[in-house]
Amino acid sequence: MATDTTTRTAAAGTAAADADGTADVSSTGTASAARTAPLTRKPAGRGTIVTGVLASLLLGATALAGFFGYQYATTDSSATSPEASAEAIDTAKDYAIKLSSFDYRDLNKNRDAITAMSTDDFAAKYSEMVTALSQIVTDGKGESTAEVSHAAVEKIDGSSATVILFADQKARNVVSPDGKTQPYRMVVTLDRSGDRWLVDNVETK
Repeated sequence: MATDTTTRTAAAGTAAADADGTADVSSTGTASAARTAPLTRKPAGRGTIVTGVLASLLLGATALAGFFGYQYATTDSSATSPEASAEAIDTAKDYAIKLSSFDYRDLNKNRDAITAMSTDDFAAKYSEMVTALSQIVTDGKGESTAEVSHAAVEKIDGSSATVILFADQKARNVVSPDGKTQPYRMVVTLDRSGDRWLVDNVETK
């Protein structure tokens, strides 16, 4: 076995040393030093340090590029710029006023404008609503005007926006000839179509 061979070799070496009265200092001393000398870590070379610094700079540059790229995509996009937000608010306000204003003598006065400001789906819903209410408004001689007191963008991205408005509608009819003012909170959802906003839904609360 390997263990027996090593033991016999070591014993033979010891016997030879005893016979000569001297020991092989070069071999045994080196072996002993190798066993007893403490291990020391070599200082990092200049190349290692430079590599580490470059890696850190690269990671930092990548992070900055990602950050500024995100900022550009989310804040500098033309569809989310302050101008786009202002356009969304203006469209929503104009729409809310036209939608809440009517006169039984000419119910189609704002119809074309409202349809042009709507998505196809919402234009169809609006048309259905007008058809269903026309006779009621005409029989009751209903009239209404409206104004928006406050409006703000709740959220906006490249393809859609949500605007919250506070509107006051003053309506009168044969039942209330002096008229009555009713405040409304309206949530207007808009879709981006080319360089303009189209109304896709209106909720009144």
